[in-house]
Amino acid sequence: MIRTGLSFLPLLYVGVLAGAVLLLWLAGEWRRSRLRRHEWRAMGQCRLCAEWVRPVPGADLWRCPVCRAWNERAVPSDL
Repeated sequence: MIRTGLSFLPLLYVGVLAGAVLLLWLAGEWRRSRLRRHEWRAMGQCRLCAEWVRPVPGADLWRCPVCRAWNERAVPSDL
């Protein structure tokens, strides 16, 4: 059995609780950044007015709702 003093137990409790909160926070941030990256991948930017819009899925050409210009879907590059 591990011998610990009575004054060490609250410190251990706070440390374990802080570690759990930190892990939950990091997991939430990782999930949020993944969702944001997926959202931006589905967006398209108008070539004329630079407005970010969500084009119709599967359409090669889409019309900007702001300036009504035709745009083509650009393939994102991972540079």
